[in-house]
Amino acid sequence: MSLVSIPAAWQADSTTPAGLPLLSLPQTQLCNDPVQFAERLKPLLPVRTCDPLHGDRPFQVLSGGLRIGAITVISNWGSGVCGQVEGVDDAQLSIPYQGVGHFDVGGWRLTNRAGSTLLYLPGGDWHVSSDVLAGVVLRFPRNAIARVRQGMAGPAAPQDPPGLLQSPRLLVRHHSEPSALFLSLYRALALVNGATVASGSLPENLRLDDLLLRLVGLLLGPLPSEPPPPRPCGRGEPFEALIEWIEAHCHRPLSLSDLESQSHYSRRSLQYAFQQRFGCGPMQYIRRQRLALAKQRLLAPLPGTTVTSVALECGYLSVANFRRDYQQRFGEPPSGALRRLRASDPSTP
Repeated sequence: MSLVSIPAAWQADSTTPAGLPLLSLPQTQLCNDPVQFAERLKPLLPVRTCDPLHGDRPFQVLSGGLRIGAITVISNWGSGVCGQVEGVDDAQLSIPYQGVGHFDVGGWRLTNRAGSTLLYLPGGDWHVSSDVLAGVVLRFPRNAIARVRQGMAGPAAPQDPPGLLQSPRLLVRHHSEPSALFLSLYRALALVNGATVASGSLPENLRLDDLLLRLVGLLLGPLPSEPPPPRPCGRGEPFEALIEWIEAHCHRPLSLSDLESQSHYSRRSLQYAFQQRFGCGPMQYIRRQRLALAKQRLLAPLPGTTVTSVALECGYLSVANFRRDYQQRFGEPPSGALRRLRASDPSTP
C-alpha cells in the first residue's frame, strides 16, 4: 500500500521552505556553521555534538523556535546533519517535511520518513543522522500528554499503560484514522503558522497548545476504553453546571480540555451531550454563546462601543470572522444592529 504524502500545497523545492508551516517565521535565523547551529539550539534542545553530514558541501540551516503554552516548537530547514542529544527531560514529536532521519535510541534504530511517519521520543539520549533538515519538532512534558489523554478518555476510564509514553515509537501513516490525524496535525501547524505570521505572536485565545496536545495524544494510540455514557447525558445537574460555567466564561479562551476538566465528561460523552441537547458540538455551542453575548452588547452599547471592541470582548481575535459568524447567526452585520439602534435613539452612545 502506498503511503499518503504531505499535502501537495506544502511541497517545496530543495532550496526554499516557502509554504511549509513554521519554517519561515519572523524569529527564524540563518546559521552557516554547525557549531553556531548547535549553540542556537541549546536553549531549546540539549545538543552535545553537531556535524555536517556532507563535509564537502556548504552548511546552511534556517532555524527558529516558538513557545505555545507548554509546547516548544523547533523548526529547521537546510543541510543534513549528524549529532548527539543528551539529557532531554521532555518528550518530543519529530515531524519531517522532507528527507529521512535515522535515530539511534536505547538500542533501537528508528527511521523517520517525510510523509510516511512521525517519531515520538520520550526524552533521554539519542543520536540522529538526517540527509536534510526539513521539518518541525514539538517538545512537551510527558505529563501534559498523559493529562490530556486521560481527560479525553474520561475519569472513569483506566489509565494508559506506563510504556505508552515512556518508549520511543514510530507513528506510521497507513490506516485511515492515523492518516486523518496526520492531516489534522499538519493543518494545525498551518494554523499556528498563519496566526503567528499575521500578528507576530501567537494569540492566547486560540488555545492552539491544547489542540496540538490533543492531536499528539490521539496519534499515540486509542484512548483507554470508558464505560458507555449515561443516557441522557445532556441533562441533569452536572451538565447544567457546565452550561452555566460556559456562559460565565465564554469571553475567555476556552478549549475542549477545559470543558472536560470542568465537567469530568470524556471526549465522547461531551460530544454526545452537546449533540443531544443543542444539536451541535461543544465548541460550536461556545461560538453561539459568544455571538449572543455580542448581540447583547451591541443592543446595549456603552460609550465608545464599536464592532471591533465587541468582537475582542467576546473572545474573537479576527473581526472579519466575527462579522461573518454574526451575519450567519442573526441575518445582519453587527454594524447594522448599532446603526439601527442609534437611528431609533439619538442618545445612544
